[in-house]
Amino acid sequence: MSKVIDRMQKIVSELPQDYFDNMDEYATVGALIDLYLKKYGEDETTLIPGTNTHMNYEYFKNLYNKFKKN
Repeated sequence: MSKVIDRMQKIVSELPQDYFDNMDEYATVGALIDLYLKKYGEDETTLIPGTNTHMNYEYFKNLYNKFKKN
C-alpha cells in the first residue's frame, strides 16, 4: 500500500494546484485513477484485494454502467 501512496503523492505533486477545482469527490477519484493507470499501467498495485482482477478502464466502465442503470 505504501507504494500506491507514494505514487499518488508523486502524481498529485506534479499537477497544477487548481487541477481538481470544480470536480466532485467522484470525479476527483476517477481522475486520480486515470492518471495512475496512464503513468503506471496495470501491475500488482492495481489488483482488487482478494481477486485476480485489475482496476483498469474496462473494470471502471462496467462499474459506472452498473451504477448508471440504478
